[in-house]
Amino acid sequence: MTKHPPNRRGINFEVGAQLEARDRLKNWYPAHIEEIDYEEGKVLIHFKRWNHRYDEWFCWDSPYLRPLEKIQLRKEGLHEEEGCAGFHINDQVLACWSDCRFYPAKVTSVNKDGTYTVKFYDGVVQTVKNIHVKAFSKDQSVTAYVEQ
Repeated sequence: MTKHPPNRRGINFEVGAQLEARDRLKNWYPAHIEEIDYEEGKVLIHFKRWNHRYDEWFCWDSPYLRPLEKIQLRKEGLHEEEGCAGFHINDQVLACWSDCRFYPAKVTSVNKDGTYTVKFYDGVVQTVKNIHVKAFSKDQSVTAYVEQ
């Protein structure tokens, strides 16, 4: 009697299907399915850019297999539903400089990859990731940041 693979959101149990798998050192890597053993309920996983000697059999209901969705979203510059507010052109913000401190800046463009191009108050223009931009409160003194 052959078993049927479980219905797991984001994972198609077919040869060549893309997913992410966890290796023995507990690191997650992009992978794909090489073979399927319907009798044992297992899949042979090949880690991308690894030698085939590292291929590994996993039970198809293993918690060490997960969909590739999150990696694909990051590559495409898309984001899962985030709770943070996005900024718009001409918004005053605090942006992180190379010294890891936040300074007042103005958003000059919102980029498709989720980054912002900002112009600091000293005239320097830089592209920063969205995690390096925070809201600038009207209560904060601009001189407090400039003098630091």
